[in-house]
Amino acid sequence: MVPDPTVPEESDGDEPVPASDGNGASADSAEAAGRSREESEPADPVEAHLDDALERVAHGATVSVPSILVQRGLTVAFTAVLTNGFAASSYGVFAVARRLQQFLLHVALGFRSGLSRFLPNADSPAERDALVTVAGLLLGTVATVFGAGLYLAAPLVTSITDQRPLFETTLRVFALGLPATVWLFTATEVLRGLEEVAALNLALRVGFPAAQLLVGVVGAVVFGDLVAVAVGVVAVSGLTGLAATAWLVRGRGIGLRFRNRDRDRDAEGEADASVPDLRSVGRRYVRYTAPLFVGGVATTIQRLGFYPLIAVYLTDVAGGVFAVGMVVGSLVRLPLIGLNQFVPPVAAALHEDDHRGALSRFYHVTSRLVLVGVVGLSVPVVVYRETVMALFGPAFVPYAPLLVGFVLAQFGACAAGSVGILLMMTDNQRPYLAVNVCITLLLAAIAVPLTVRYGLAGLVASYVLMLTLNNGLEVAVLYHFERLQPFTPLHGKPLVAAVPLGVVAWSAKAAVAGPAAPVVGALAGLAAYAATLRVLGFTPTERRLAGTLRDRYRAVLARE
Repeated sequence: MVPDPTVPEESDGDEPVPASDGNGASADSAEAAGRSREESEPADPVEAHLDDALERVAHGATVSVPSILVQRGLTVAFTAVLTNGFAASSYGVFAVARRLQQFLLHVALGFRSGLSRFLPNADSPAERDALVTVAGLLLGTVATVFGAGLYLAAPLVTSITDQRPLFETTLRVFALGLPATVWLFTATEVLRGLEEVAALNLALRVGFPAAQLLVGVVGAVVFGDLVAVAVGVVAVSGLTGLAATAWLVRGRGIGLRFRNRDRDRDAEGEADASVPDLRSVGRRYVRYTAPLFVGGVATTIQRLGFYPLIAVYLTDVAGGVFAVGMVVGSLVRLPLIGLNQFVPPVAAALHEDDHRGALSRFYHVTSRLVLVGVVGLSVPVVVYRETVMALFGPAFVPYAPLLVGFVLAQFGACAAGSVGILLMMTDNQRPYLAVNVCITLLLAAIAVPLTVRYGLAGLVASYVLMLTLNNGLEVAVLYHFERLQPFTPLHGKPLVAAVPLGVVAWSAKAAVAGPAAPVVGALAGLAAYAATLRVLGFTPTERRLAGTLRDRYRAVLARE
């Protein structure tokens, strides 16, 4: 789940904007004048560090969320093109083959997290380049080995799972494309570590999914061939990674560094102390990321280990349904995904500088903001689940009840906020590994019998249980080692506001007919949700954050 970036304006070129009165619900000048100076300009160092951290993360989320919405929309459209353009069973074969590639992709990307941890504190461009070099070589080597292994194992996997020839061909295409896909995610992780919001969003959130949708349409309409779609997806992964790398070289001067310090001498012939020792950087990077790589096996089994079970025990259609449920369920994660864009470097900086109070408050506020967004997205999806599944074709509508399980799983995964990231950014990667190994062993013990006994419903139940238990245990471990926990009494507000949201959405579903019913019901329910939250009130920190962001973007627009 990725440089000293303690000044928010360094990441985007804006001039610093002092914290304003911050009432996000109203810009009324009388209220602003009546608010205390302590609220608008906190003198407490903890509050000052908190406001700075929140502004950086919220700025990244505000700029990123529109592009994330575009990304998710394009991904949903890509999935709908394939599910409507091909038989549900054929799409299921494609989905399972791609998820098996993604299984190895996510394991390999366990070595990527060191970029998030160390780039925020790189002392010089030379150290930054050394980090990027080490990470790139490590990730590229692992990706190549994994891709070759998957390619060679494709016939055996096909035989064991009793799949069609289409499965073997598609799996081999994705195996060959694994290094290109890892390259894309490595380049975008460097962009994240450098807090390059615009370039990150353009590459990962807009460029790649738009190109993927294009190849999906061409593959479905022109060629009518899922193998052609797989080839196109692999090709656009590599091209987008190449474009992101070119931007890093040109825009930030990133370069690869292969020489050690003892080969760089000053005028007296001594080793240049300003040049980082590549071997030392490599040892530190591997020491930090090795537990995350091993733990990545566990976390990947938790998130993608269901697809091997589908391939062995269930049908191709079940694979398609599970993939669609994951795509729709991921929409519920949007608030957490948006916020997490820059939580890693911000949390790493707070931890490195020992701002414990600010880090604790930062976790409280961000987890509460995530909960507000997740609740607002979950309820309409549950209420209109049949309509949502109908977007992917009539074959998926009978499975609409299972969509509730996917939404509950994502709710359980998001309710504790950025707990996994905080474990890693506070250097608790080994407890993080232990948690994930325990949950993976539990999953292996329960998922197989539940799947064999109850089929796809049992598999979805295992998915819900796994995500909920995993995040609950991570919260307990984070509190044990760092005394950080996400919840406060204020977290009850979005849960209370969910009641009128659900009532209004259900009422509109019963009262309004036609294709406009889901739109009317969702908008009316969200309006009731927002009104209830407003009545329940916002904290001074939340109002300051809203005011700071409002003034920041107003200043940007005024300069333009």
